[in-house]
Amino acid sequence: MKKILMILLSLFSLLIAGCNDVATPVKEVIRPVKTAIVGESGFDRQWVFSGTVEDALESELSFRVHGKVISFPGDQIGRKFRAGQVIAKLDPADYELEVHQAEAQLEQVRANFTRAKADVSRIRQLYEREVISKSELDQADADYKSQEAQLNAWAKMLDIARKKLKYTVLKAPFDGWVSAVNINVHQNVQSGEGVIVFNAGRQMKMSISLPDTLIAQVTEGEKVDVVLDALPGQPAKGIVMEVGIGANESSSYPVKVYLDNSHHRMRSGMSGKVFFSGRNGGNHVFVPPSAIVGNPDGSNHVWVVENNSTVKIHQVKIGSLSPLGVQITEGIKTGAVVVIRGVHSLRDGMKVKTVGAES
Repeated sequence: MKKILMILLSLFSLLIAGCNDVATPVKEVIRPVKTAIVGESGFDRQWVFSGTVEDALESELSFRVHGKVISFPGDQIGRKFRAGQVIAKLDPADYELEVHQAEAQLEQVRANFTRAKADVSRIRQLYEREVISKSELDQADADYKSQEAQLNAWAKMLDIARKKLKYTVLKAPFDGWVSAVNINVHQNVQSGEGVIVFNAGRQMKMSISLPDTLIAQVTEGEKVDVVLDALPGQPAKGIVMEVGIGANESSSYPVKVYLDNSHHRMRSGMSGKVFFSGRNGGNHVFVPPSAIVGNPDGSNHVWVVENNSTVKIHQVKIGSLSPLGVQITEGIKTGAVVVIRGVHSLRDGMKVKTVGAES
């Protein structure tokens, strides 16, 4: 009897406790978020291409004749020359001998020509008096023409010999400096063999390659910005001077940008980047990169604040990254308010409170 009483008392206590347990309503969480207003721009990304600087006027100088180098003032890299100054000389002895021989031969031929000219004049007078036959006149006239041809030939031979002698002196074709030396003094060189590489240094050029999808938007005369790795903080202005019309081995098109180097800070071989300004390609929608949320399946979405109180998920397709942000090609429109802070703590339909907005 006592056990039954205890059980009843316990059940009664549980019943009373259950009656006192009243459900407490759960307070809805309102997330603070930072937002941005989606804008649009008529410019796409900035193009950047790498390249190497070289002298726009660079020549590998060589002798037009062969011989032994007896003087070589241009044997030091960096040495400057004015136009017409002597860079190197060959031994002129053999070429001086050729000139003397041609001069002597020319004098002999000239004497024969003078004699033949006098003979044909004298024989023509005899023929007119019918003293000699027509064949003798023809023979004299043929001798005269032969001597005249030899005189012209040897005059040209003398001219060639004098030019060869002149070619034993290598002079600077323009103001510039030596950038490379290929030979040594007292060395025998062949005609056309590179002696030095000579740079003007006044203007530089930078070669870059553009893909086929962009080359049509580049025109000659277009202005670009160039920044060299060796000259940080010293951007240079460039002009597109050459645009390739044929693709190279990498299926890209060559473009050459010319740079003013009047300050002489640039050197051949310096690497850097060419910056093309934003290209006009219609209006594009951009959002800050922090607004983009990546999904496991590779897709992307953003959170859009609707009615200033709740967020809704919007699947988007993204384009290129630019200084304006990430281009959105599909999914949202201009004027939408997207969340840019706290994107990973949201769920569809959640109430939010904006604590800051950017445009």
